[in-house]
Amino acid sequence: MNGVAIKIALRELSGGFRGFWIYLACLAIGTAAIASSGSVTEVFTRGLTAESRNLLGADIIFATSQRRATPDERTFIDQFGTVSEAVSLDVMGSVGDTRKQVDVRGVDGNYPLLGAASLAGGPQTLQAALDKQGDKWGIVVSKSFLDDFNVSIGDPLRLGPIDTIVTAEMESVPDRIGTPGTFGPEAIVSLEALVEADRLTPGQLFRSGLRVVLNPGLTIEKAQEQFESEFGAGTMRIRTPEDSVDGLKSLLSTLNSFLAVIGIAALIAGGVGVAQATSSFLDTRIGSIAILKVFGAEAATVRAAYILQLGALAFMGALTGVTLGAAVPFLLSYFAGSAIPLPQELGVYPFPLLKALVLGLLAASMFALPAIGRARATRPSALFRRLTDNERVSVPWAERTGTIISGILLCVLAIASSYRPGLTALVLAGAALTLLMLVATAALVKRLARIASAGATGMWRLSLANLGGPGSLAPTIVPALGLGLALLTLVAAVQANLLRQISQTAPSNAPTIVFSQIPANRIEEFDALVKSQGLDTANDATFRQAPFILARLTALKGAPVVESKVAESERWVVRGETTITYLARRPPETIITEGQWWPENYTGPLQVSVEADAAKGLGLSLNDTIEFRVFGRDITATVSSLRKVEWGTFSIGSNVAFILSPGTLEAANPAFVAIAKTTPETESSIVAALGASMPEVVVFQTRQALETAARLFSQIAVGVNAAAGIVTLSGLLVLLGTFAALARKRRAEAALLKVFGAERAQVLGLYATEFALAGSAAALIGSSIGVAAAYPIVVYAFEATWTFPWVETFRILAASVFISAVGGAAVGIATLSRTPAQVLRMQ
Repeated sequence: MNGVAIKIALRELSGGFRGFWIYLACLAIGTAAIASSGSVTEVFTRGLTAESRNLLGADIIFATSQRRATPDERTFIDQFGTVSEAVSLDVMGSVGDTRKQVDVRGVDGNYPLLGAASLAGGPQTLQAALDKQGDKWGIVVSKSFLDDFNVSIGDPLRLGPIDTIVTAEMESVPDRIGTPGTFGPEAIVSLEALVEADRLTPGQLFRSGLRVVLNPGLTIEKAQEQFESEFGAGTMRIRTPEDSVDGLKSLLSTLNSFLAVIGIAALIAGGVGVAQATSSFLDTRIGSIAILKVFGAEAATVRAAYILQLGALAFMGALTGVTLGAAVPFLLSYFAGSAIPLPQELGVYPFPLLKALVLGLLAASMFALPAIGRARATRPSALFRRLTDNERVSVPWAERTGTIISGILLCVLAIASSYRPGLTALVLAGAALTLLMLVATAALVKRLARIASAGATGMWRLSLANLGGPGSLAPTIVPALGLGLALLTLVAAVQANLLRQISQTAPSNAPTIVFSQIPANRIEEFDALVKSQGLDTANDATFRQAPFILARLTALKGAPVVESKVAESERWVVRGETTITYLARRPPETIITEGQWWPENYTGPLQVSVEADAAKGLGLSLNDTIEFRVFGRDITATVSSLRKVEWGTFSIGSNVAFILSPGTLEAANPAFVAIAKTTPETESSIVAALGASMPEVVVFQTRQALETAARLFSQIAVGVNAAAGIVTLSGLLVLLGTFAALARKRRAEAALLKVFGAERAQVLGLYATEFALAGSAAALIGSSIGVAAAYPIVVYAFEATWTFPWVETFRILAASVFISAVGGAAVGIATLSRTPAQVLRMQ
């Protein structure tokens, strides 16, 4: 790096930023998206980590399903420290004619071990609010409970089999995130009330957890080791503070990966603008470069001078984006902090900012070097004559190598620093393939326009000639705008299909009412009751029932389960408990892909039918063994068949990963679950009848839940669309830069057209048509790529029904063509802002 290059760069920089605003903005947008996603993730992840013990409510939890700890287990755990037991279950709340499902927690006198519950309108302490008042137990409820049941503090109600009185409203509890009752009515009741009502016997659907604040000197690892040594691994699910936030951390990391990918895509889309701005700038320096080379300046000096100048500007643009990204968590906390329930640890975290800065500089290098290489390698004579497309030289190997290295480093850094490396690599590969397709499309558009112009006449011929000739805007607009539109169409197509699944397809397939906690010894009584209310229990299309058991998968093929060896998409079956059932008759919609179903009168050794994807993720084949822990006891089943599951269909029993043969689990006397499709009137009569004779049965009406899900999904979709719109914004910035560049280049052309008699409207139509054609090509190929990419996501990732998003695609196409046409007209207005005489005298 010699002094001459530095002097040239400093002299050029002293001229200000004129012509570089698009260049700076394209880099700033991409780096800001990457920096903000990383910073926000750090803020919330560190906040969750710091509060993980409080969110767990203890140092360690020993959890079971459908049973409480045995006396021996409880005695052993008591020696570890201070213990509090809590159970969670669903029951039906009843007030007058209103009966609804309630999420209930039963707690003992030690709850909470950490922190305190915040109550309103009643006693200051939770235990005082839960004390028995006469013959009624006190309960603390959420605001949504008060609203749904239309009750106030002091009102009596029946909570399943328990007579209660509302004593306070819970504003917050220390071991849960968010406002209580956000997704439905919640209540806290004394554990003694549930025991007194015989609601916690083995086989009933509930979860129990023994929270422990460990004695000084005893570590979590030591307590877990001692318990498993005494009772065996898998007897209870052992949860630590990390487990209390791992799901939220995973969600945050997925969000971060999504936004980081959006930022990288924005950098790539904006990179076209960087290349355009670099070329436009160097075009204005043609004379200077030619003079430098005539007077002996080496090509390396020219290259160094402009790399220094453009590098400084790229650093400034990337640094602006990094600064914005670092500020986003503070702005988010200031404007929406109270609406975000997650704990936060505000700060400036260097790694995500440095990552964004480096990615921004690599993107600038990747897109600016080719233009610099062409400029410094062109002969002085060609520079003096002003370049045409035919006289432009190819990119020299030095700059070409630098471009390739920058691209490789960008990909390696993006993938290596991602929480989802596979996803990031896939998206980068998709973006690269999309960009290549768009570049090829631009070349094809240019060629077709040139061919078509030969047979056209008038202004239409001029539009096609401009699009197909030297200085065509197709190579700029199609890649930049097409990439943004591809992502926007992808998001819109996925969103439209999922929203349609939630609001239309799911309601048509899903049950309208779900019954749980049906006692096994009263199943015939239940069937008779719902039948008496008009439900056809013999029709498989409207009514199904099956026993449901929560079991823990402990061993595969004789070896203990290792979660890390299970495919990530199927780890849900080994995290905690999974639902299993036993059936004699094969459900009618079940499709066996391998093996065969047992006979209806089967009485042999225990067999299991496994959902095909779960079997693949677990590494299971026919005749392999699976070991489950049910109610503290181990059972082993042999895989007899694999089956395909359509998760969105009206089914029960078949829509679980594991179905066992009959003859073994009946002794556990499990509760049954039933589903039904019926009218709202029949639903109401069934709910009322069950309330009178079988109040322990929990009824969940799905219509309102699906409506709520659709509403929440629509709200989330707004944010997703906004994020995807960042890439489109980069494309629009490139489009804006193209408008400005072409307005300067087409002044002489417009002046000549006016001299030869063209009217103002004709000139405006000329440029509007040219831009509309280029925009149409970008929109058509971009939306096609987006729709094609959305199909496998909808069908295979979400396992939803695909419907072509005609409306969404048409809107994007129409908006793109309109914006392009308006931009073309704006270029026409700019070219006509001076008289022909003024323009021609400047040539």
